[in-house]
Amino acid sequence: MSGIYIHIPFCSKACHYCDFHFSTALKMKEELIDSMVKEIHLRKNDFQKKFNSLYFGGGTPSLLTEKELEKILNALSNYVSIESMSEITIEINPEDVEIQKLKTYKKLGINRLSIGVQSLDDKFLKWMNRGHSKSQIDKSINLINEMNFDNYSLDFIYGLPTNLKRNYKKEMEELIKFNPNHISCYHLTIESGTYFGSLKAKNKWKGIKDQKSEEEFLWISERLKANNYHHYEVSNFSKVNQKAYHNSNYWEQKPYVGIGPSAHSFDNKTRRWNIANNKKYISQINSKSAYSNSEKLSNIDLFNEKIMLGLRTEKGFNLEELMQKIDQKEKKIFKDKLQTFFNDGLLVRSKNRIKIPANKWLLSDYVTREFFILKE
Repeated sequence: MSGIYIHIPFCSKACHYCDFHFSTALKMKEELIDSMVKEIHLRKNDFQKKFNSLYFGGGTPSLLTEKELEKILNALSNYVSIESMSEITIEINPEDVEIQKLKTYKKLGINRLSIGVQSLDDKFLKWMNRGHSKSQIDKSINLINEMNFDNYSLDFIYGLPTNLKRNYKKEMEELIKFNPNHISCYHLTIESGTYFGSLKAKNKWKGIKDQKSEEEFLWISERLKANNYHHYEVSNFSKVNQKAYHNSNYWEQKPYVGIGPSAHSFDNKTRRWNIANNKKYISQINSKSAYSNSEKLSNIDLFNEKIMLGLRTEKGFNLEELMQKIDQKEKKIFKDKLQTFFNDGLLVRSKNRIKIPANKWLLSDYVTREFFILKE
């Protein structure tokens, strides 16, 4: 199965940590939605697969009106069966949750919400420059439950600088009480081009030590598992049979189609990415000029990507499948590295699958880098 990603590049304000493509200027919203509809029609041949998920991400897709969402869904319905999809998700911020909007989502077939909570303490919500308060979180979850929207995920950010003295355990306990069927926990990362990134560049940033990051990660993992959440990917936890279809498609290296500025696509052979500029995207679409770049992936590229994605998950990767992508010399180097990580306890083997033990998942980036084969 494959997934479709719709990137809505608009936000009401800029969070201090976010480096995704977005704009707080909403005046081009209608024109951009029309251009995305045109892109869907231009790419009709890319929809000749079976799709099990549709994901509206951003940005803040909950800023879209019913009419704007309908435009996109109607265009897609010319080429794919929306009704047969197992999962249709929209990201939404707590301050955007209202009864009429939830009714609209149900009417349109949207059956899953991804809610950007991030913190349950007003002090840290303000520090991140989020647009909501703790009371708005409470109100939004209550409304979602009242509307019987039982398939929703809550996002939480941990790994904040130690000097802030955040009580992340208290916040996580409050999050668990909401009893969502899915929780995503992301370690704060500092990216260039963000407000936090500018502080770091000026040496005005006090981060968190690796030992403290690991402590928070392990505590969160154990606490969620104790409350019947299954830790199936580095950052993701779900109740029984409630894993996210869409992101699972990414991690399992399945094809996906991305629509909108900065959206990425993958078809098992080629990676494609759209222009990350709203004005240029609109102009190129309307003039029928090139609006994306692409790269044909080699066996080495696919090898590296399969390791990177696989080691983020509880399943790991299939060793036999992976070895088919490299030559004898590379196999020897790879097997030697495997043995080293086995000896160090950073990898384990279960039949023909290789994975990182859950308590070592924070080291997945390091392990992945060590395995990467560089192209000549």
